[in-house]
Amino acid sequence: MPNWMWIIAGPNGAGKSSFAGDFLIRLGYGNLKKLNADELTIELRKELPVLAQDELNLQAAVKIDKEVEDCIKSGVSFVVETVLSSLKYRDDVLTAKEHGFKIGLIYVSIYPAELSPQRVSERVTKGGHNVDAAKAIERHQRSHDQLKWFAQQADTLILFDNSSENGRPVMLASRANNEPLKYPGRGINPAVDRALDVSLSQEQRPNHQNEEQRDEFRLKRWHL
Repeated sequence: MPNWMWIIAGPNGAGKSSFAGDFLIRLGYGNLKKLNADELTIELRKELPVLAQDELNLQAAVKIDKEVEDCIKSGVSFVVETVLSSLKYRDDVLTAKEHGFKIGLIYVSIYPAELSPQRVSERVTKGGHNVDAAKAIERHQRSHDQLKWFAQQADTLILFDNSSENGRPVMLASRANNEPLKYPGRGINPAVDRALDVSLSQEQRPNHQNEEQRDEFRLKRWHL
């Protein structure tokens, strides 16, 4: 059995932690070493209560980066969660492939970008961590910019849209074993469409006559 590097990614507030981890278990990958900088930051806060938040975030990020490298070198399958707003995991993906790893990517998107800080605010009211609104919107763009490269590298790729207020993510696209991409959800999330360079002519795009039909289309594509 090959080793796996799984990446759970998406903009702030997309619901990565609450959804994608459970979905990965349902796929049969429940024994992966889990690497999550946000969770590590919470643990560090208990150990270092007087340290500034930015410094805690930095320490957590450095520790996670080191653990990713160690897992690859040791041949340990793992999953890392990230907003994917930078180039930082590109070298890790390439190194993992050189070591015989398979790459899996679950990307959870929301649209429009302004929904990101809105969801973060809702999370804060429930005790979650905060992200500056302007930074969340900027990361939304950068994350989708990075999606194109990481999607091309993935042996298994699953993309979801979690924009609906009903809390039911919809599968947009998937690919397994380097087969051609299946994209039944084209037209639902323009940010994902642009990232994947999908041509959305009127003939290709589902014809949503109104919002009710659009929601019905979403729910038919993936029921959770």
